[in-house]
Order: sequence, then structure tokens, then C-alpha cells
Amino acid sequence: MDLLTFCRRFVPLLFCLASLASASDAKPLAPAIQANDNRLPAGELKHGVLTVQLEMVQATWYPEEDGGPSLSVYTFAEKGKSPQIPGPLLRIAEGTKVDAQIHNALPVAMFIRGLQAHDASNAEAVLIAAGATVDFHFTAQAPGTYYYSARSTKMSLHDIGVLSIIEDLSMGEGPFGIESQLEGGFIVDQPGAVPNDRVFMITNWMAGVITPPFREVVVINGKSWPYTERLSYRTGDSTHWRLINTSISDHAMHLHGFYFEVNSVGQQDQDRFYSADQVPHVVTQHLDPGETASIAWTPDRPGNWLLHCHMTAHMSSETAAAVFAGSHASDHDSPHHSGGMGGLILGITVSGPKLSSVPISAPAPRTLQLFVREKPATRFSLARMGYQIQENGAKETSNPPPFPGAPLVLTRGEPTEITVINQLKEQTAVHWHGIELESYNDGVPGWSGDLPQITPPIPPGGSFVARMTPPRAGTFIYHTHWHDVAQLTSGLYGPLIVLEPGQKFDPALDKIFIVSREGPDEGGSPLVLNGTPQPPPLLLKLGTKYHLRFIDIGTNDSDVTVSFLDDKAQPIQWRAAAKDGWTLPAAQSTMRPAKQPITVGETYDFDLIPDRPGEFKLQVSMRFLKTIISQSVTVR
Repeated sequence: MDLLTFCRRFVPLLFCLASLASASDAKPLAPAIQANDNRLPAGELKHGVLTVQLEMVQATWYPEEDGGPSLSVYTFAEKGKSPQIPGPLLRIAEGTKVDAQIHNALPVAMFIRGLQAHDASNAEAVLIAAGATVDFHFTAQAPGTYYYSARSTKMSLHDIGVLSIIEDLSMGEGPFGIESQLEGGFIVDQPGAVPNDRVFMITNWMAGVITPPFREVVVINGKSWPYTERLSYRTGDSTHWRLINTSISDHAMHLHGFYFEVNSVGQQDQDRFYSADQVPHVVTQHLDPGETASIAWTPDRPGNWLLHCHMTAHMSSETAAAVFAGSHASDHDSPHHSGGMGGLILGITVSGPKLSSVPISAPAPRTLQLFVREKPATRFSLARMGYQIQENGAKETSNPPPFPGAPLVLTRGEPTEITVINQLKEQTAVHWHGIELESYNDGVPGWSGDLPQITPPIPPGGSFVARMTPPRAGTFIYHTHWHDVAQLTSGLYGPLIVLEPGQKFDPALDKIFIVSREGPDEGGSPLVLNGTPQPPPLLLKLGTKYHLRFIDIGTNDSDVTVSFLDDKAQPIQWRAAAKDGWTLPAAQSTMRPAKQPITVGETYDFDLIPDRPGEFKLQVSMRFLKTIISQSVTVR
């Protein structure tokens, strides 16, 4: 968790709803800022030299529809052109000489970072006084994904983003608010390479970090869903993206329906490429403040899909509604918002034929029922929502749903039909997180599928049949995709376990650990492990092999670390087995210390063979709040 997450959790919602009416109603400043899709590089490239002139200016930003609610911010503009968010893209080949000139037309001095050779030496921030102009001259030395930025503080975006306490904010609120859009992409290509990728920059604007009310706007390439760019691909397209997180927050970027390769991860001054045998295959990638990643994937199924941050505050329309009060619907009725979505979301439409293999003769599908139910409050427990799993044909039980949902156990390669029956008093939807399936079954109401068949919400008393044939064994998640934090934290989630054919799920050897929140009040609801802040003791047998599955399906709990510690509080050893359901190759499936960061929407599998008796503990910790959950473990 970072400073932004702290403010979002613990500043009372009452303050958030106070709105930023003064910003949205104020008379717009000229000129208006244009959203930058990062397709057209800035400057003039001639004879191996890029010449570019940039200005830092104040202008009016429309994070949603053009002409809609606005904010006055500082940003970059290429001289003689409209200001942009993100700033003008710098894109050159390795070995290109750069002659850049930056003019500060703002009323305050700014420190510039990132205009450097990227030659393994960390360049110092350069101070540009108000009204001054500074020249930068260097030769690009290393291919990679970078960015340039400016703030009134000398601190880097990463250092600002990981500040641990509000008292550290001696720089004031400027770097979080009016200065928050002073950044642009800086891409260095291999010599002779023809760019075939897209560059997506994540930025955010905040107010009330020090003095409430706290408000936030999150965008990708200058726009917030549903006004972000719609991406179109054909099945079989080799798709390459560069993700640049210049926001003062971390993010858990999740792709629906497909795995992607993470080819590199970096920061402002360096990019680290994975060797071929170490490339991760994931459905969710964590990005720290100031971090970058280059990813690649190939769609093999048509339909509508999403890339979004899995932190609830970053994919809910309520976040922007708290800023621009009166300009947003207060409910989920608009299909344009696809079940209450807003914020860091990209819509992806894939056309063309399905390319994944289909069995010539498929067996009759296994049929299940998933009841979505309420559990009334008692004097011992909160009111909850939950899932009840039942084989088709079995007598329906009236038992209250467990918290969290019971393991939904499927078999690789077995066609399965799950009838979701909504017994709530409100609409809902279910997403099968990490499962490779057809778009219509993916579970995003108003978006999944393809015209004319779009996935509907499941109304009270209604049902929906989700069909899937899981192509791989692993650890996944089923959870609500109705963007109401109350549904998620009330219990509408559970582990989705896919086994190999013939394999049986044995809870004595297969241990599941789910990190989540106990209730919708994020400020007062404790972090829980398998539904409780005080998990019961666990007994393991000496020399027995256990498979441990970890799932983070919290709200904004992005900085969780799970550890298995000995009596001296030191990590023991375990073997990495899978990430997001993808079985690790031999080069990655290594013995390592039992300490693993995990973010929202991620799953990790480890194999553990206790090799000595004694007392141990499984620990769940959070860096920022110093929250710790401990489960005692005895090995005999």
C-alpha cells in the first residue's frame, strides 16, 4: 500500500462526497489539453539527431468527455502545439543524439527528471526556475521503456509514491494535484526496429492528501473509462504494449481472458529485460509508483475484453463521481459504465475466427449451480453475501453461504456449465478470473461478448449460464464483477481450482489461503485470512508434501506479503510452482525463501515439504500499515 491508498481508505467518505465542484465549474483556462494516445513522437529527427522543444504550461484538462468536467493542471506541450496528457512522446533509436530544450512557463520552479542517456548512471534532477529555459544534450544509450517528469520537489515519482506517513509531505499537495500530469513517455528502440507497439501511461490527480476532502482521478493516456481509447485487434495479432505508471500509486493491471508475457520491468532511469527462460506469464502485473513494464500477448478468441487495475478504487465510477459531483450516475443502471466501472480500464475488441483448438468430440458437460445468496446479520456476525456451490440435480440446500466462497473445483479439459442463480435483492455478475474462456462467459455485464450478444447483468431472481472448458490446471478466482465494493467485501468471491484429469482435491494436502477484507467499510474492516483476522492453528506432518495456494482478492490491498517463518522469524524454504495459474517452467520453479509479495488479483502456488518439527507461523503483512495476521503452524 502507498500514501494514496492510505488516504483513500481512511479519509471519511463524507469528505469525498463533498466534490470538487469549484474545479469542474470554474471558467476553463485556455488552451484545452489534448489526450495523447502516444502514437506520434514529438520533435524533428534529422541525421541521427532529435531536436525537440517542450514547455511546461498551465491549462484545462478534461479527464472524461471533452468539454465535460475539468481540472486546471500543469502539463507539457511541444512548442507551438496544444498541451497534452501525457506529455509529448519522445521516441528514438539507440545511438540517437538528443537536443532538448525545456521552457518553464509556470509560476514555480520545477525539477526535471528522465532526460538522460540511460547509461546505468542515475542522472540528477535538473532545476528550472520559473520563466527559465534549460537545454539537455545526450545520446540515447540503452533500449527500453522510460519517461520524463517534473515536480516542484526533487523527489522521484517512486519516492513520493512510497511515502509511509502523511507527516512526510513537506512539499505540500502540489506534486499530487496541480503538478500531477507533468510527465511523458520516453521510448528508446533497438537500432533499425520498426515500432509495432502501443504506449499506455497511467497518471492520477489527487487533492486532500493532507487536508480533506480526499479526491482522485485516475486515467490512461489522459482519459478515464468510459472515455479511454477502444482498442481493436484480430485473432492472431502479435500485440505489444508498454505500461508506464507515472501515478503516485501502485496498480494491479489485470487482463481478462488471456495470459501475457512480461518482457521487461523498469523504472525511470533503467529497464530490466528478462532472459528467455525467466519471462513471466501472468494475468495480473503489479506496478509500483514510477514503474514500467513491457508486455506481449496474442488474442486467439474474438469478443470484448478488458485491461484494468484490479484495485476497486481504480475501476469504480464512484471514484471520479466523488470529484465531479453531479456529473455521474449514482447507480449501475447505465450499460455505458458496464456494471459501475470507471477509471483505469481499457476496452479491447478482438475480431476474426477463434484460433484455439477445439476437441472434435467433446463429452457431455459437467453441470453446476452457483447460488448467490444473502446471509442475514446476527449478533455474532455481519450481514453477508456469498456463493453456494451445488452439483446439478442435487437437492437445493438452505444452508447459509460460507465466507469466503467454497473452492469451486473443475477439471482441465472438461466442458463445464455453471448456472449462476441470483437470490440477492440486487443485480450481480460473476467473473472467472484467469480462466481462458469465450468472451460472453467472462462475466462483465454490458461489455463481455460481441454484438449482438452482450453479457447481461443477472437480475434478482434471474440466472446466467457460464460455459467454459479450462485449458490448464491451476489456481484462479471466481468473484463478483459488479463494481460495488460491498458485494466483494461481503463475500462474493472464492477460489477456483482446476485439477488435472484424474486428480482429486485433497484439502488435507492442498491448502488455500485467501487474503481479503471482512466488510465494505475499508477504514474499519480488518484484513482477513480465509475470512478471519485470527485464523486457527494449522497442523502439518513432517516430510509430507503440501501444495499451498495464495490468493489476494482484497479491495486496495496491493502491498501484501505472505511469509512462512520459523521460530526465529526467518523464512523457511519452499518451491515456486505457479503464478496466476500458469505452471512455472523448470528454470523458474526453484527453491527460495518463503516470502512472497502478492497484489490484488494475483495468485501464487508453492510446494512445501516440512523438513523439521517445531513451531512456525504463516504471516500476512502489509508494508504501509504494518498490519500483520499470523497463523500458527505446528509441524510434527
